[in-house]
Formats: sequence, structure tokens, C-alpha cells
Amino acid sequence: AVHICTPNSTHFEIASAFIKAGKNVLVEKPLALSSREAYLLVEQARAQRVVLSTGHFHRFNNGLRALKSTLEPTILGEAYYLGLEWTGISPLQDQGNVITELAPHPFDIANCLTGLWPDKISCIAKGYRNRENEEVAFISCEYESGLCAEIEVSLLDFRQRRNLRIVAEKGNANLDLIDQKVVLKHQHGVVTMPIIPSNILREEIEHFANCVGRNRLSQTFSNDNDGLLGAHVVTCVEAARESLSEERSVRAKFPSLYGESVVMN
Repeated sequence: AVHICTPNSTHFEIASAFIKAGKNVLVEKPLALSSREAYLLVEQARAQRVVLSTGHFHRFNNGLRALKSTLEPTILGEAYYLGLEWTGISPLQDQGNVITELAPHPFDIANCLTGLWPDKISCIAKGYRNRENEEVAFISCEYESGLCAEIEVSLLDFRQRRNLRIVAEKGNANLDLIDQKVVLKHQHGVVTMPIIPSNILREEIEHFANCVGRNRLSQTFSNDNDGLLGAHVVTCVEAARESLSEERSVRAKFPSLYGESVVMN
């Protein structure tokens, strides 16, 4: 098995070569820089019958798991909208941009929490120290269910934040993804949920190894951060960048479910 932690621009070429060689592959996010390349990796992994995972490690965050459990009718009920903050200070970069670098995790976390992918995406972004590359972006997502999500990503903010806020039918919830701390606010007051933080990186690697082992034995398994999820995230990032370029809302187009070709023209 191979774990790819190389520059983003090399992910597709390196992952594709290992997949074609019959290796199971875990690729750090983003899976690729274009949706076409990302879905092609998914197709290649299927053809070779190897495991393809993407490094969306917050799927193993106990805080996120606990927060997801609150979206029950007896606790918070239906989620109305989400707010995600993914900020910090970063050295001036000559290459890359804040949307590609930071937005994949918020897109993935929103899906992990709700099981939904956005229908329409709008984005505004600016670069200040280097006007060639965006350093802060505000991304709006609309879902067919009526859910809305607002994502803020920044390489300029001295406050390192990895926060998720939910406004729901019966109250609000805030999750600090770094501390894995969830605070609920509802009609009965303010409650801090008891959570034992997980070692998300270790769990991610252990999960990948388990998937590889079961795949080798031809046993069924569920890959919690599988390549198709990673490819869908690349679609969201691509739609955000298209929205920024064309100054309009863009529909995110996701291919069909397993069993059908996922490569997009």
C-alpha cells in the first residue's frame, strides 16, 4: 500500500501509476486538481480492484461524530444552515490558492454531517499579499433539501480556527474540530457534550489498513473516506473556482452512483 503526501499538482500522476501497478492508495486531499482526473482515479481503482482512499481525516473526529448524533428529532432536529470556519496564518505562497488548499475539508465535513452534496455553489475570494493567488474566500452552498452552508477559508487570519456551527430546528451547536468539543444551545440551556477525543490520523491509517486487509481477502468492507467521496469534494472545489472566475452561481455536477461509469466528459 502507498500513502501519497506529495504536492497537490502531482497527486493524479503518482496515484494513477501506483493504482495501475495494483497498489492500494491513500491520497492526501485534494484527490486531484480536476474532477476529471479525480473520477478517473476512481475508475482505475475499480478496474484494478484496489482500495482508493482520500485523506479526509475529520471523518474520524469524535467531535464530528458526536455532533452528527445531535441531528436527531429528539435533540436538534432538522439542520437549517451550517457555518464553517477554516482559517489561519500562512506564509506567502507563490503557487496554490486558499480554495484548493483549505476548502476540501469543509466541503467534506458538511457532507459527513448531513449526507448531502451542494446543488449550487457561489464564491468570492481575494488575494492581498499576492494578488495572483486567492488568500481568503467565502463560499456559499445551496442544497436541494433547502439546507444552506457558508464556508470561510483564510490564509491571513492569525486565529487558527477549525469550527463548525449548526443552526437547527430545536437549537444550535458549535464544534471546535481541533479540541473536538461540542457545545449545544437549546431550550433547556447550554450543554457541553462529554467527548473523548480521537486520534484522527491514527484512526484514518488503521481504517485504511483494515480496508486493504479485507479487500485482499475478498471480504466486503465500507471505506469511510473512499475515493469517490474525494472526487466529489474536488467537484465542489472546481465549482467554487468556476463561480469565482465567472462571477455567478455554479451547479455542482456529480456523476452517478457505484455500478456506473463516473468519468465525466
